[in-house]
Amino acid sequence: MSKKTAVLLIGAVLIVSVLMSGCTFNVGNTSPTPSSTTYTSAKGYSIKYSSDWGKPEEQNSGTFVVFLTPANNVTENLNVQVVNLSASDTLATVTDNVISNAQDYDNFKQIEATNTTLAGLPAYKIVYTATIDGDQLKLLQTWTVKDGKAYVITYKGFPTNYDTHLSAAQQMIDSFQIR
Repeated sequence: MSKKTAVLLIGAVLIVSVLMSGCTFNVGNTSPTPSSTTYTSAKGYSIKYSSDWGKPEEQNSGTFVVFLTPANNVTENLNVQVVNLSASDTLATVTDNVISNAQDYDNFKQIEATNTTLAGLPAYKIVYTATIDGDQLKLLQTWTVKDGKAYVITYKGFPTNYDTHLSAAQQMIDSFQIR
């Protein structure tokens, strides 16, 4: 091979290398990211949810709102409950009540329980498994107290699907705001 041919070959390889270095290769899921929509409740809060989750369903005059996961199974959802409290109720008393209610479920097994924040306020979080209405479920509950109301957010799913929607559920919880 002549010196001129070798130089041209090396030059061509360098040019191709430089051109290819700016290229990216998209592997995996190429579906668009779902858009986010804000639900604003007459009960004094707002929460963002992904457009691939079900439209919010209000129950009990809006004190209980359900967002179905993309699996579209009523058992798997994120729900928000607003509870009017007595003047003596605090985050500690609500925590005792929520944990006590969870422990009443069959096959209750606590995975995590910790202080956290919700809507910038002190809050509490528990993760557990239990049998509810005959279904073995995994649940994450987070709650806080403000102005005589408890705000309880529950994400629940079958243990095999729980992690699939956990990230989206956590984003919803993180977006929760009390007006």
